[in-house]
Amino acid sequence: MQGLDIFLKEILKKKLAVLGVGSELRGDDGVGPYLSERLSRFNSESFLSINGDLVPENFTRDLRKFQPDNVIIIDAAFMEKPTGAIEIIRINEVTGISFSSHSMPLSVLGKYLSQEIWADIYILGIQAAYIDFGKEISPKVRESADKIFEMIKKEII
Repeated sequence: MQGLDIFLKEILKKKLAVLGVGSELRGDDGVGPYLSERLSRFNSESFLSINGDLVPENFTRDLRKFQPDNVIIIDAAFMEKPTGAIEIIRINEVTGISFSSHSMPLSVLGKYLSQEIWADIYILGIQAAYIDFGKEISPKVRESADKIFEMIKKEII
């Protein structure tokens, strides 16, 4: 977590957009929307948090208009790590990680965004326990999301 704390501190010095991705109806897959909704209370001229739900590509216009220096896409991931583990990856370095299913693969979306809005794109993956329909976010995944929220809040306020 310390590395993530330093990364967030540095990235928040510039204009940042957060795009949460996933389905709140499918357990840990809801972590992206959960965290992006919580962070949206801090939206300002230098910070934008969007709940992209299952169709994050529908929000590219909002991101283009905001013109961030950096974008973090938050999603549940399967990285063969303990539940709740957090990994931050540059979009062009995504290999061997499976993100929850969406209408467009995050690697395609991220590469499109980097070319379209000339921002650095990162994916923040949180290791999911399950993405079963009708389940809630698991306690460990929610705890990780809440820690990320507190790290960002500390830097913004």
